[in-house]
Amino acid sequence: MHNITVAIRVKPVQQTFKTIIVNGSTVTLLDPELEFNNPVDILKKNRIKDASYEFDLVFDQQADQKEVYEKSAEPLLDDLISGQNVTIFAYGATGSGKTHTMMGSQNQQGIIPRALNDLFGRLSKEQAAQASLTFLEIYNETIRDLLTGKLLDLREDGNKGLVVVNLFKAPVPSLNDITQYIKYGNSRRAKEPTGANENSTRSHTVLQLMLKQCTFTFVDLAGSERASQTTNKGQRMVEGAMINRSLLVLGNCIKALFSKEQFVPFRGSKLTRLLKDALQGNSKTVMIANVAPNNYEDSFNTLLYAHRTRNIDPTPNNFQEMIVQLREENEDIKKTLKKQNSLSKMQLQIEQQFKEQQKQEKMEKQQQQQQIQQIQQQQNQQQQAEKQAYDEEQIKSIILKQFAQESELIKQLFKLEDALMQTHLDIVEYQKQQSVQFQQKTEDLINKSTESINNTENEQFEIAMKYKTILQQRRKIYDQCMQSQFQSVKDEFRKQVQNIEKMKGLQSEKREEVMKKFKELEIEHLKKISNQKNGNQPQIDEETLKEIKKNRLQSLNKQIKDGKL
Repeated sequence: MHNITVAIRVKPVQQTFKTIIVNGSTVTLLDPELEFNNPVDILKKNRIKDASYEFDLVFDQQADQKEVYEKSAEPLLDDLISGQNVTIFAYGATGSGKTHTMMGSQNQQGIIPRALNDLFGRLSKEQAAQASLTFLEIYNETIRDLLTGKLLDLREDGNKGLVVVNLFKAPVPSLNDITQYIKYGNSRRAKEPTGANENSTRSHTVLQLMLKQCTFTFVDLAGSERASQTTNKGQRMVEGAMINRSLLVLGNCIKALFSKEQFVPFRGSKLTRLLKDALQGNSKTVMIANVAPNNYEDSFNTLLYAHRTRNIDPTPNNFQEMIVQLREENEDIKKTLKKQNSLSKMQLQIEQQFKEQQKQEKMEKQQQQQQIQQIQQQQNQQQQAEKQAYDEEQIKSIILKQFAQESELIKQLFKLEDALMQTHLDIVEYQKQQSVQFQQKTEDLINKSTESINNTENEQFEIAMKYKTILQQRRKIYDQCMQSQFQSVKDEFRKQVQNIEKMKGLQSEKREEVMKKFKELEIEHLKKISNQKNGNQPQIDEETLKEIKKNRLQSLNKQIKDGKL
C-alpha cells in the first residue's frame, strides 16, 4: 500500500483570469501570459506553459477547514492508534495558506487542533498519561526548542537513529496541556512581515506527539520566496535565502526519490534529515500542497514537486524495529527459561540460535555502519561540490551586479558632463548677446548725442547769420543816415542797437541751454554705463569717455572762436 498521500488545496483569492482548474482529482494550470497575448519572454519561450496533474485529493477554493481535515488527516488516526507513525506536512510558496491549513484560527481550526482533539477522544486514560510533546523550529539552519528557547543539534544514534539532543519532552496527559504548549511555542516562533505576506513565518516548525509505540508528527514549512515579490532586504533577505536553500534540498530529495536514484541528499539540510522517514515510507505521510491562483510560477513549482512526491516508490526500512522486537522476544524467552530452572535441549538450541542471531546482528550492524560511512563520504563530497558551485554562482551574480551598477554610474556621469557643457555654451551665447545689445545701445546713445550737438550747432549758425544780416542792414542804414536827415537816422540806429542787444541776449541764453543739455546727456550716459557695470555687462572704459568728452569740448570752443556760437 502506498504510504504517501498527496493533497492539493487551492487558496480562495480574487483573480481576473482563472489559472487553476479543478476537475475531480485532476488539477490543470493555465499560463495567463498565453491568454492575454503578452509578448513572449526569451527566457521562458521554451518552457511548458500549461500543465495538468492528478493527485490523491484536491480541494478547490470552496473547501473549508472541516472538509480538508476529514478527507486528509482523520483517516490516519486509526493507523496511529494501531501503532504506526504518522506525518502531516504542508508545502507551498509564501502566502499560499500553509499555516492557515495546519493551525487555522479561533473560528476556523486547522488540521493540528482538530486531529489532536479527535485523537484524545479515542485514547484511553493510560495511553493519554504516557503521551509527551516536543516543539521545535529550524531558523536559518539552526534548531531551536520553542518550549525552552535552547539551541539544539542533530546526532545519529546507533539504536534510536536520528535524535535531536536535549530536546524537551513535555508530558501532556490532557488536550488542554497540548493547547497551552502549542500556543506558547507559536508565540515564540520567528515571524516577520514581508512584501508578499504581512504575517510571514520565517522558520520551519516540527510538532511531535509521542505515544507509547508511535509518533504523530506535524510539519509546517516556511514558504519559498522570490526577492522580486517580497522586496526583502538585510536580515529578511538572509532568512529568505536560507528558507529557499532548505526547500531546494527538499525538492532535490523528492526528485531523487522520484527518479529512483541510488543517492538521495537527505543530509543537505536539517529539514530533510528530519523528514527522511516520512519521505522514505517508514510512516503514513500526508503532504498538503498549497497553491495560490494569482501566482503562476510558484503554483507551477509547487504542483511539480507534489506530482513527484505522489509518484515516489516508497521502500520502507523497518530493520531497526525488527531488531527491537527480536530483542524483546529474546528477553521474554530468557525470563521464561529462568523460571523453569531447567536446561533442556530446547533451551540450548534457543541459546545457540540467540548467539547466532547476535552474530548476525553484529555482522549486519558492521555492514550498515560501513554503508553509512560510504554514504556519508559521498554526501560530504557532493555537499562540497554543491557548496563550491553555489559560491561560484553567488560570486558571478555579485560581479554582474557591480558591473551593472558601474555602467549605470558611468552613463549618469556622461549625462552630467553633457548637461554642464550645454549650460556653459548657453552662458557664452547669453554673454555674446548681451555684449552686442550693449554695443548697439552705446552706439545709439552716441549717435543721439551727436545729432543733438549738430542740431545745436546749426541753430547757433543760423543766429550768427541773422546777426550778420543785421550788421549789413545797420551799414545800409548808416549810409542812408549820411544822406538823409540825421535825426531820423539816429532814431533808426537806436532801434537797430536795441535789436542787436536782444539778439545777443538770445544768443547767450541759447548757448547756456546747449551747454546744459550737453551736460544732461553726458550725465545720463554715465548713469547707463554705471547700471550696466552693476549688471555684469560689457562697459566702456574711463579713458574712452574722457576722450569723447575732450573732443566735444574742443569742437564747441572752435565753433565759438569761429563765431558760429
